[in-house]
Amino acid sequence: MKNSMDIIDELMDTLNEEESKLFESNRAPYIITKANHYLTVGPETYRSKDAFGLPNINWSSSELKQIESGCKQLILGSGFRKEQPIHHLSIKGFYLLFHLFHFKPVKQKAKSLGNGNMLDEITFEHIMDGSKVTYYNLVTKNKTASPGE
Repeated sequence: MKNSMDIIDELMDTLNEEESKLFESNRAPYIITKANHYLTVGPETYRSKDAFGLPNINWSSSELKQIESGCKQLILGSGFRKEQPIHHLSIKGFYLLFHLFHFKPVKQKAKSLGNGNMLDEITFEHIMDGSKVTYYNLVTKNKTASPGE
């Protein structure tokens, strides 16, 4: 697996100036670093070193699969732009993904896309420093994450 700095540098090289500002204002380098670390060490080791003991020991295997899927998508640059949202996570899975990184939801907007699909725009606040980020999740009818997505 690539180190976080290489992932971030490669992503930054693909972004225009406006996207770069959005990337940084949404703390994508921090979030990608956390996501990459989670994917590298797995939930048990991550939990043992996390200040809040996350992911919670009571989270189900399905919820952990959604978190894994979300982390994989984050390191590919998904989520911080509405044009490239996270896919195939439930609303709860999306919340848990950001809870893993110590963010809590503070504002949510949902836009119906028809056929039971919607684009969630959620502003999260970091529980320690109060910084806010906005990320996007495409919620599709009756679809949950698969481990490889």
